[in-house]
Amino acid sequence: MLDENDFYALGSTWEDTDKTDEFVEKGIWENGFDDGSNENIVNQIKVGDYIALKSSYTKTKNLPFDNQNKSVSVMKIKAIGRVIENPQDGKVLKILYDRDFQQKELYGFSYRRTVSIINKEKWPEEIQWIFFNKKQSHYYSFSKKDNSHFVTIKNIILYGAPGVGKTHNYRNLIAMIEEGKNQKEIFDTISSNSHIELNNETFETIKNEKRVEFVTFHQSYSYEDFIEGFRPNESGNIERKDGIFKSISDNAKKNLKDSLKQIETIEEEKKFNELFELFQDYIQDEIDKNNKFDINETAYITNIEDNAFRYQGDNWGNTQRMKFSDIELLYSLNISERKEIKNLENISGLAKQHATYFSYFMKKFLDFKNKQKIEIKDVNTVKQKNFYIVIDEINRGNISKIFGELITLIEEDKRDIYEVTLPYSKEKFSIPSNLYIIATMNSTDKSIATIDIALRRRFTFLKMKPNQDLVLHVEAKNLLNKLNIFIKETLGEDYMLGHSYFMKIENDEDLEFVKEYKIKPLLEEYFYADENNHEKALVILKEKSIYDKA
Repeated sequence: MLDENDFYALGSTWEDTDKTDEFVEKGIWENGFDDGSNENIVNQIKVGDYIALKSSYTKTKNLPFDNQNKSVSVMKIKAIGRVIENPQDGKVLKILYDRDFQQKELYGFSYRRTVSIINKEKWPEEIQWIFFNKKQSHYYSFSKKDNSHFVTIKNIILYGAPGVGKTHNYRNLIAMIEEGKNQKEIFDTISSNSHIELNNETFETIKNEKRVEFVTFHQSYSYEDFIEGFRPNESGNIERKDGIFKSISDNAKKNLKDSLKQIETIEEEKKFNELFELFQDYIQDEIDKNNKFDINETAYITNIEDNAFRYQGDNWGNTQRMKFSDIELLYSLNISERKEIKNLENISGLAKQHATYFSYFMKKFLDFKNKQKIEIKDVNTVKQKNFYIVIDEINRGNISKIFGELITLIEEDKRDIYEVTLPYSKEKFSIPSNLYIIATMNSTDKSIATIDIALRRRFTFLKMKPNQDLVLHVEAKNLLNKLNIFIKETLGEDYMLGHSYFMKIENDEDLEFVKEYKIKPLLEEYFYADENNHEKALVILKEKSIYDKA
């Protein structure tokens, strides 16, 4: 939180040249002095700390808080971001910049040194104003003055008895977040469980853009299903596959990174994608004619999958996967030589192991590129969007088994910054700040008693209570009210019947059907070992209807 992170003002002008645009574009900050000054303070900057690129000077101005022209210290804030890597060389920091930040001037407050830590105790209001008073940001607001326009809570559990509208409200919750409602309004509305019309157009847009995934937890659900694991493919070979959570996290992370890119970068990536599609078509034509596409004299591609080429050699026991992401990385770095591939840090282990084959492939790809003429039109910047994973019956799964080491990373203040190495793929993995984890939980389920403490601490719980005002049929409303009074007195509030059982009742026949086939079996389960209260509940259930004829 605010006390755990530090805030720094960093100079970005070298020999009268403003480096702000260059730093933001490269995602870095560099120390412009070679004399060793500032190195100690640079090395103490931590991953997750906030930085502001600034310039300081004196200005004569008719200040907004004074009617006279005065000479005053000014610090111009040119960019803000968070540190994502410090190699401890005293020279360079890797920064995730906020590309939407609007430059601002701060009067009567200035740090003139190239590297300065901003005193949190002395300047708390200034820190809030510099870093957090934006309407939309993927950074977190810790302001005590007004954070109503931020939805900073990203892990939410809707819980309650069956039929209280948990499923309906998770859809409403997502739609309200998407429409930019403030956090207080959203939480107050959902907690009240009042009748709100779902904006189906908003929710359908999210679904169509594949920004929401739905999964149900159960006792057999595992880390391999949720994050990643080895599974047989269509050919019967075992391969590593991403789980639903890793897939949507990667998609959200890609959107977050793409939203920070300049339009020139986006244009280059689009050119690569179009070129690569053409090359895939070319490879597929060769496979259709010759059953293979030769990489070199000893290896060849036999199949094209969703995110990789499948390749093998004549005497190999198994086929291997040449991932598209590795090819894109090599292309972006203009690398095609075996030695360069083996020395590359952020490429897959297989690419390093099979650097010879990747080298031959890249040379064929680049040769193909030189024969193509590709023009890209209508290139636009990418808008940052939210992604959602909905976990139904979250308490029925073994949380430690399913989340594994990622249980820490889901915390809001660890998003984007902290990462782990996944056990199967050995990839670095972090959870992006634009991913919401929304779950539902049945409060009558016995497994709720053993729900993981780590989960309780990392989620915000919104209780859904029955709302009899949503039941329009008079007799059904009376019955719901009477049964719930009795259930609350005998079993407790968590077992009260939800209003959704009675919302579609229009006549006596509908009511009798619900009583016999929905409510009666539920009461038998509730009072299975309590015959006395079971009988009392059935008496309430079977009371004569006000619509019965005399």
